[in-house]
Amino acid sequence: MPETSLLSPVIPSTAVDAVAELFDTAVAEHRTSGVTWAIIGGHAHDQAVLAQGAAGHRELTGGLPAEGTGPMDRATVSRIASMTKSFTAATILALRDEGRLHLDDPVSAHVPEAAGAFDLAADEREPTLRQLLTMSAGLVTDNPWGDRQEAMTREEFAATLRGGLGHAHRLGTGFEYSNTGYALLGRVIDEVTGSDYASEIRRRFLTPLGLAATGWSGEEIDGSQLATGHRLADRTDATRFEPVPLDSPGVYGAMAGLFSTVDDVAAWVRFLAAADAPDAPSRAAGPLATASRREMQQLHRHQALGALPTDPEDPARTSPGFDRVRGYGFGLVVEHFPDLGEVISHSGGYPGYGSFMVWHRDSGVGVVALANSKYAPATPLSMQTLRLLQRELPALLAPRRPQAAPRTLEAASAALTWLSRNEDAVADAWFADNMDLDVPRPERRRRLAAALASAGLDAAALEGLRVDAAQVLSPARLRWTVPGDGEGAPSLLIELLMDPRRESFVQSLDTFAAPAR
Repeated sequence: MPETSLLSPVIPSTAVDAVAELFDTAVAEHRTSGVTWAIIGGHAHDQAVLAQGAAGHRELTGGLPAEGTGPMDRATVSRIASMTKSFTAATILALRDEGRLHLDDPVSAHVPEAAGAFDLAADEREPTLRQLLTMSAGLVTDNPWGDRQEAMTREEFAATLRGGLGHAHRLGTGFEYSNTGYALLGRVIDEVTGSDYASEIRRRFLTPLGLAATGWSGEEIDGSQLATGHRLADRTDATRFEPVPLDSPGVYGAMAGLFSTVDDVAAWVRFLAAADAPDAPSRAAGPLATASRREMQQLHRHQALGALPTDPEDPARTSPGFDRVRGYGFGLVVEHFPDLGEVISHSGGYPGYGSFMVWHRDSGVGVVALANSKYAPATPLSMQTLRLLQRELPALLAPRRPQAAPRTLEAASAALTWLSRNEDAVADAWFADNMDLDVPRPERRRRLAAALASAGLDAAALEGLRVDAAQVLSPARLRWTVPGDGEGAPSLLIELLMDPRRESFVQSLDTFAAPAR
């Protein structure tokens, strides 16, 4: 029977059951041999995991559970594959924060055998660490070739570099997913620390964050909890899942070598997501500075996506646009969806395994799914879960509203006073030096009168305006909307913007009539 646990009253059992059905169905339809999943608590939650579940088996032979193995459960260990890249990126940033490297260093400054490895034009410089982190180095996408290189030794990797690397685009001109780029970053960690990337990641992150079930090899984790990976044969029933052996860790492990559990991944997600929590500046930085974690989660390289298709019944129509904006940060994917807002994620696909971690930036709520078949549908299942939660529990993934700065609120009160009473002393005290130069006060009053008239209002409409009724567009920008008088009448809009100084003043105060919607 599938395993499901509701661990917090934040999520009703009906929602957990609906999520469980998504994953159970994937197993029942033989899209994956097994999967374990968790809903990750956000900024407002003390619990790391709000609900979890599992379906399927740790190992199948001939379509049946292998002798001596059990069902997938919360303690099951799977490979997280390319989700490992976030750990490698975090370690590079930690070394940067300690002054031991710079992100704009050429890679051969730390890995000498990389000199001459890149196919560069005469006027191009060697790729930097930053370009490797952001998939901007132009290296050829190496899925699935890179998946089979995990056990490569340092000596073998050096020989590969001496043979030269090709390119898909010129340096720094586009996105191209590269496992080899992250293998190079792993070698940077080796050389800068005098140790090895696996030991450094364990020392800096796995141990301090209590990720006790996470490791780099079958010897380093609890083998009794390990989910066997499966390839997909050319059949459609459960016999399509054929066990595959594990590789040994080597240079390419820096891009995809970690094993973990949903609980450990949830702890890692919460550590990263906390950088965007409302109280983040006051929180302890932990193994990596808050600012560096935020830096990981910014879109540093845009990934161009195909436009949505045109209406097949009307080919002459143009595409409606794009379903999202997508790009790469440092070891993480950053996407902006029209419905969800910004989400941070990374998937993992490896011989025998598929994985995904994703969280909603504003709320910190996330999902992790670890499956034990190659390229299992962990990504679509997790995104369906996130959207199900948004649909059924909109407060859980509520977008964060900006808060006005105290100085802005103080200025807003003065601005409303000036609009309603035309007191020059108030303007003298709060208008920045550009205000009267841009629009003299008599003209500003005429514009206000014209906007009021267009909206069918008079000056009395200004008397009832309150500071707390403003829409906060940013800490320094506010907007008031006063409905017009009469059906179809435009609304009166008032917008205030503060200047960039710490002791700021009003740099714009615009009044205009906006068409009714």
